[in-house]
Amino acid sequence: MKERALFFIVGLFILTLGVGLIIKSGLGAAAWDAFAVGESNVFGITVGTCIFINGIVLIFINSFLLKKKPEILAAATIFVIGALIDFWLLIVLEPFTPHNLFLQVSYLIAGILTLGVGIAIYLQAKFPASPMDTLMVAIHQRFGLKLRTARIISEGFALTLAFIFKGAIGIGTIMVTLTLGFVVQYFYPKFENLLQKITQEPIVK
Repeated sequence: MKERALFFIVGLFILTLGVGLIIKSGLGAAAWDAFAVGESNVFGITVGTCIFINGIVLIFINSFLLKKKPEILAAATIFVIGALIDFWLLIVLEPFTPHNLFLQVSYLIAGILTLGVGIAIYLQAKFPASPMDTLMVAIHQRFGLKLRTARIISEGFALTLAFIFKGAIGIGTIMVTLTLGFVVQYFYPKFENLLQKITQEPIVK
């Protein structure tokens, strides 16, 4: 359990750094993050706060779709994610704004790789997922749609909101959408094997 908690915490630190790098690139962010950036600009609150508020709303939407009680532990997860994103954006990365296209692309690529590695690590813990990820599963289960279709719907919903709020939509949004899954898929089994070696637990397929 201690090892899984460590993977969870380290994974969240790394994945939120990835989110921060992608946002700082100024080339666009993943759908939900782009929406949060738009809200931040409109309401004058931090991106992390917007992510937390959106997550709380989605917890109740997911609860309605799945016909279950709201997943309270997911609120803790999204709170930590929001706080860490603000930590990276407002403290660590604040002085490092890229001023040319080369640096912007470098930030974007580094962010995608970092985000993918962080997700691959944090998923090993098998703790409650973020409400944004759960929404895809909720749509899949409630309406009997394929997971791929459910993901398109959930991402499309977020992109629509990001467009309305004039969020961080750009080429980076497309790049994250097209490449993040491959990064996670590549690193996930590596960290799964690492956790298995540390805990000496059999890998459950």
